Amino acid sequence: MRDFILSFITSITIASTVGAQSIRIEARQNGQGFMFKNTGICWVLMPRHLLDGDRNAFEAETSPAPSVFGNGSAFTDFWDGMDFAIGSLRQVAGDTACTASLNDVSQTRVVAGRVQRGFLRYVEVGGNIADYPMAIVDTGDHKTFDAEFTRAEDAAFQGMSGGFFFAQGQLVGMVTKSPDGARRMTFIRIEEIAFATRQWLAGRARNVVLVPKTQAADLGQLPLRLLSYDTPSVSPDTSAEGLANTTGAYHFDFTGPTTLTFGVGDGGAVGVSRVRVISEGDGAKPLGIRVLIDASAAGGNPQRFARGEMTPDGEFDTAPRAERFARRVIIAVDSVQGSGPVRIDRVEVY
Repeated sequence: MRDFILSFITSITIASTVGAQSIRIEARQNGQGFMFKNTGICWVLMPRHLLDGDRNAFEAETSPAPSVFGNGSAFTDFWDGMDFAIGSLRQVAGDTACTASLNDVSQTRVVAGRVQRGFLRYVEVGGNIADYPMAIVDTGDHKTFDAEFTRAEDAAFQGMSGGFFFAQGQLVGMVTKSPDGARRMTFIRIEEIAFATRQWLAGRARNVVLVPKTQAADLGQLPLRLLSYDTPSVSPDTSAEGLANTTGAYHFDFTGPTTLTFGVGDGGAVGVSRVRVISEGDGAKPLGIRVLIDASAAGGNPQRFARGEMTPDGEFDTAPRAERFARRVIIAVDSVQGSGPVRIDRVEVY
């Protein structure tokens, strides 16, 4: 398998190896990580401490040349007590460079304790690969182990976090602690990473559809009329009406599931193929979102169109799908991420 490097310009980096794809990350700190594809989505595994701020957005560039680019955002809320996060990568990098699968990190044949020696693989800027021989010196608890450089001239440096320990051609662990100048580093065991990731993907049942943002302009946006909403805005200048006439964001306090109902088109049934909900700026954002459509003349017959979760950088996008006729589009916000008033800046229907 070809080696790839992803440079996360604004948040992270990750790298690719035999049987695994990694990426190089630049954010508050530089680092490494791993990318794999699952149900058509490219996911990125990385240390949580590499991420910057509340948005956790990143851009990526693969290497060696010819480079392809992508961007995405990370979720940090699924493994309490562990320095670990998962992100979703979109655009060309996620389509073409992301070819590994979660099975590539699920092996249990080669584990810390059965092997003592291997190497840390590091992907440099430009895509060159550097392997640092290491020996496992402490098997720790069932989630982590420690390894130490075996060459006198080697020591940890910033950017190694997220790198992978290999033994007998298999992934064994991912670096989470790599203090500058240290001879010893702490790794999360690969079997724990695989287990936690599978549990998270299955339990949260995410439908994170990531498509290039530029595609939105290629489709005709339908005019909206706000017909009803459940939750009052926090102030008159942040009312839900602004979503229909594009005059401003809707801010509301989340006390439970809330819905907004929009009329689409000029009153008759029109074809709907895509819905986007955008939350920009700081503050709380929707998390779990359901989109329903209703083609009946009198209303009261909503049908499911899409369901999923908004990414931490504030985008929920159903992506283009089979066109269905509708007179009304209903946005149901079932849960939120962050604290304080929830913000929705735009609802777009195509």
